[in-house]
Amino acid sequence: MESETPAIDIELIKKRAVTGVVALTSRTMFLQIISLAAFSLLSVFLSPAAIGIYIAVTAIMRIINFFTDFGFGAAIVQKHQEVLEEELATAFTLQMLVTLTIFLFFWFGQSAIASFFHLAQNGRELLLVLIFTLFLSSFKTIPAVLLERHLKFDKVIIPQIVESLFFNVIVVVLAFKGWGVSSYTWSTLISALAGIPAYYLVFPWKPHLQLTRRSLKMLSYGIQFQAKSILGTIKDDLLTTFLAKILPFSQLGFIGWGQKWAFFSFRFLVDSITKVTFSAYSRFQHDVKLLRRAVEISLFVTSFFLFPILSGLILTSSYFIKFIPHYQKWEPALFSLYFFSLNAAVSSLSNILVNTLDATGRVKTTLKLMVFWTTLTWILTPLFIYRFGYNGVAAASFLVTLTIVITIYLVKKIVDFSFWQSIQRPFWATMFMSLVVFIALRTITTNLITLLVAIIIGMVSYAVIVWFLARDEIIKQTALLLKRKQ
Repeated sequence: MESETPAIDIELIKKRAVTGVVALTSRTMFLQIISLAAFSLLSVFLSPAAIGIYIAVTAIMRIINFFTDFGFGAAIVQKHQEVLEEELATAFTLQMLVTLTIFLFFWFGQSAIASFFHLAQNGRELLLVLIFTLFLSSFKTIPAVLLERHLKFDKVIIPQIVESLFFNVIVVVLAFKGWGVSSYTWSTLISALAGIPAYYLVFPWKPHLQLTRRSLKMLSYGIQFQAKSILGTIKDDLLTTFLAKILPFSQLGFIGWGQKWAFFSFRFLVDSITKVTFSAYSRFQHDVKLLRRAVEISLFVTSFFLFPILSGLILTSSYFIKFIPHYQKWEPALFSLYFFSLNAAVSSLSNILVNTLDATGRVKTTLKLMVFWTTLTWILTPLFIYRFGYNGVAAASFLVTLTIVITIYLVKKIVDFSFWQSIQRPFWATMFMSLVVFIALRTITTNLITLLVAIIIGMVSYAVIVWFLARDEIIKQTALLLKRKQ
């Protein structure tokens, strides 16, 4: 028998949510700095075509990945009752068997698959390794989701640090030595293997094979949740594989380069916030007052950090390309970077709202949203590519994000929060900073040193204005953070 739903300790959840965000963002900052530094070096050592091949093959792998998860992870995190051991074993067994079957399918069909995507031998090897890592990931899933369920995000980041260090150090060293696409192959395999023992050190769990009909009932929620994720994959990763068929790998590299830089800060902050708030919102989803405050704080914190970062990136990126040797080859990617940055700014807010719908059990609603966004993306992207070339991909993606007004309306039906009030002060401070940086770039910027001076001027101007506009909110959230840490 499953135990009754345990009493919800709101204070404990709030404390773990705050400390979880702090742990994830602070340690993720370390990971993102390493990742960004590695990508900066790879942009020097590798050609746009090599990076384009990695982007295409990774997209193929992610498509397969979403068809092997079944949403068990989300079902385990969201479940109100205690999770049974047989449910964990069922999730592990099913995922392991499916991923192993898929790897064997790709192994025996690798020639036909490589021919279809025009992959050379190095691209074929990379694809096989990436598919094999899906099988390896089945050994990490249960410890990872249990850590999330218990809001122990300070521990879940440890294996990620291990994998990131292995991957980024190895890929840079091999790329420097001229291994090209194979740099990704070996770094991916070694980092995936290194991550497995790390997960079991931070959360010991004994893997064992078991399939029970009762445990498969978790699929009633998990499949709905995963269906939304699959649609997201069709919208993004399947689109990337489609682009790999109609565009040269070099142009795909330009698209990926712009997207990587634009979504750097997004991955750093928003992924951390949504990962924590999904678990936290799920626990106090029936407390409307608390949920409203949590959503507004999430929107404020996200806009507080992302708006100035993305605005600064748009304003200064062309100068970095101009002043850094070996970076001029990425100038054709600037247009994509600009529109992907605008996309990231809007998506960062939309993700929080979609996360609210998911955490409060409105998975069918978000599924319908994903159907709409996927359809719109697949309609607009080919039209914009026909009109603007590969730059049309980023422009179309930005237009799709403007449908955030629909998401705002749907969340307001659940909790009467204030969207504009939550983001307006960081928005106006960012507008002022952008004007200051624009003037500084036009008047004093002649080299890298003066470019950094212009950036510092912009940072100071933002800090002054946002403090003037949102001093009370900043003090309140800082005090809350310090209190929770104590």
